[in-house]
Amino acid sequence: MILSFLIAKINFDRYNVYMRVLIIFNHPAPYKVNAFNELAKFVDLTVLFERTKAKDRPDYFYASNEYKFKYFFLKDGYFGREGSLSNNVKKYIKNHHQEYDVILMNGYSHLAELKAIRYMSKHKIKFGLLINGGVIKKESCFKRKYKTSYISKASYYLSPSQASNEYLKYYGAKNPIYNYPYSNIFSSEIVIPSLEERTRIRNKFHLPLDKNIFINASQFIDRKNNIELMSLFKDREDHLVLVGDGPLKEKYQKFIKENNLNNVHLISFLNKKDLFELYRASDVHISLSKQDIFGHTILEALSCSLPVVASKNIVSALEYISNDKNGYVVDINNIEEIKSSMSKALKLDKDKIRDSITNNTFEKSAEAIYKILKGIYE
Repeated sequence: MILSFLIAKINFDRYNVYMRVLIIFNHPAPYKVNAFNELAKFVDLTVLFERTKAKDRPDYFYASNEYKFKYFFLKDGYFGREGSLSNNVKKYIKNHHQEYDVILMNGYSHLAELKAIRYMSKHKIKFGLLINGGVIKKESCFKRKYKTSYISKASYYLSPSQASNEYLKYYGAKNPIYNYPYSNIFSSEIVIPSLEERTRIRNKFHLPLDKNIFINASQFIDRKNNIELMSLFKDREDHLVLVGDGPLKEKYQKFIKENNLNNVHLISFLNKKDLFELYRASDVHISLSKQDIFGHTILEALSCSLPVVASKNIVSALEYISNDKNGYVVDINNIEEIKSSMSKALKLDKDKIRDSITNNTFEKSAEAIYKILKGIYE
């Protein structure tokens, strides 16, 4: 904690602005902890986590977390997969809001967050929404009006993509929207792997050396559309590696057995180090998700100079994939387009793929967010 403060103090001196920032976030997902660690180099950061973990995330998902900022967890009111019913977010803001120059809410859907937003709006406490993404869905007029009544209360918005901008505007955002480069990778993780490294990793995971390997890392749930993805490999010599866990694992195993898919491999959840190794040993990342409000694995794959074939229903694909440069954005209902894109992706230049992701690092993202907040604060 002392080291974190000293690093932050150096950066305060460098930029000549001292800011005390409070972020309200639901649970300490490792990529978010990394992002907050970087932001803490620029500001005096406190994070209030609404819960210690998401209901469907195992403890080992959080095992690598190292906190370099002030933080604390709510201990009550857990609800659903990631939510909280607690009054303590509102109470904390009521009792401590004057201690902070900037308050950022990440969410606006759980009851704990809604109570806090209502309180801040009523008492004219300025706050921003720092969002990861957003997808406009078909819904009732009542639900849209309800969401609009909360999203529109923010004084400003930090958004990672144009699709997210449209989402915010759809739900009533009239105040400034600032875009920042979203990330879940460090600059040191952007590499072009050598042939020797790829061979070593394939041997480690018992994967063929002479076949193209397509990889997908995701939860084994219906929304990820992995049964349809596996179906593409019925008549291909290429191999598919699915990394993850979830309620559909047995269904996947049954599908593989019934269709004699010896070229499809299921690998259970991996820590970040091992997952990135698999990316580096693969040839193409492919995701045919029915919907993702962001899609972190796309940035992870690009950092390993891996071309991406991704559904147009994934926000990060629309924002960061350029056809014929670092991958292809596809319609999941157009099988021929998908197959053609898979073949073309194998021929893309790895230098261009690597260069496409250099601005989307934790370091760049933190500095950009700091500059946005600095401008607002001043």
